[in-house]
Amino acid sequence: MLGRVISVANSKGGVGKTTTTVSLAEAFAAEGYKTLVVDLDSQANASLLIYGENGDERLYDAIHNYTNVSDYLRENFLGECFAHMTKFIVPHASDVTFMGKPLDLSLVPATPGLRRAERELIYILTEQGYSMTAIEGRVGLRLRQDMSDLRKQYDVVICDCPPGISAMTEATLSASDLIIVPTIPDFMSTLGLDLFTGDIIDSLKKRGLSNRPVVLPTKFDGSPHQSIVLEAMRDGAADPDSEYDIFQTVIPQKSEFAANPVELGANPTLAQKWPGEALTTINMLYQEVQAKLAAQATDVAA
Repeated sequence: MLGRVISVANSKGGVGKTTTTVSLAEAFAAEGYKTLVVDLDSQANASLLIYGENGDERLYDAIHNYTNVSDYLRENFLGECFAHMTKFIVPHASDVTFMGKPLDLSLVPATPGLRRAERELIYILTEQGYSMTAIEGRVGLRLRQDMSDLRKQYDVVICDCPPGISAMTEATLSASDLIIVPTIPDFMSTLGLDLFTGDIIDSLKKRGLSNRPVVLPTKFDGSPHQSIVLEAMRDGAADPDSEYDIFQTVIPQKSEFAANPVELGANPTLAQKWPGEALTTINMLYQEVQAKLAAQATDVAA
C-alpha cells in the first residue's frame, strides 16, 4: 500500500503545529512505520525539535551540505535541472530512542532562508513572464510528483506548514490525504479557523481535495471561555454541512508538554521527551489519526 501524506497547517501561528507534527511523527516511527517529516516553516522549529541536543550544529550541516527545503526550491525552480526531494532528505535525523533503539525518522529540514528562497522564486519567475497562477501551477505539479514518489518510499510523510499560505503550502495541502488543523479554542484562533476552512479549503477543493480538514483542539486550559468555544467547535463539526471534522483528543495547555531537547541531553527516550501525561495524549491522537486514514482507505476501496 502507498504511504500517506499528512499536513499540519493553520493560517494562524502559535497554535501548536510543530509540536503536533513532531509528536505524531515520533509516534508513527515508534510503531515501526518508516516516517519522513518535511519542514516547510522557515523558523525550522520542527527540524530543531527532531534533531535534539545538537540541533543547531546539525541544521548548520544541512545548510552547508545543501540538504534542506530551501535548496530544493532553488534547484528545481531557479536552476537548470530538476532535483527530486529525496536528494534533500536527512536519514535517521532523530536522536530519540524507543525500546532501546533509535527512532527511524527522516527529515527534509527547513532553514531561515526558506522565505527568502520563496520570494526569489516568485520575483525571478515573474520577471520571466510567469503569472502567479502559472507559478502556483508549476510548483504544485512538481510537489505533487515528488509526494507521489515519496509515498512509495515512506509509510508516512508529515509536513509542518508555516503560518499563512504560500504557493508551496497550498501545493502540499492539495497532495495530502489528511490535513490536521491545530486550533486553540478561543475567539481569535477560531477566526483563523474560519479563514482556513473557508477560502483556503474552498480553493483546494477546486483542485480535487476531497477530504475535510480535521481540527485538533490545542493549548486547552479548561477555562470557562475555552470550554464554551470548544463545545461550539464540536457542534459545528457535527453539522452535516460542516467544512471540518474534529478530533476527540484535546492537547492541554502545559508548559512541560514537550521537554527542552537541549536540556534532555543525548539520546533521550520517547517518554523523556514527552513527559507526564503528554505521551498518553500523543498516543490517543495517533490512534485517531490511524482511524481516519483507515476510514479513507475503506472509502477509496468501496
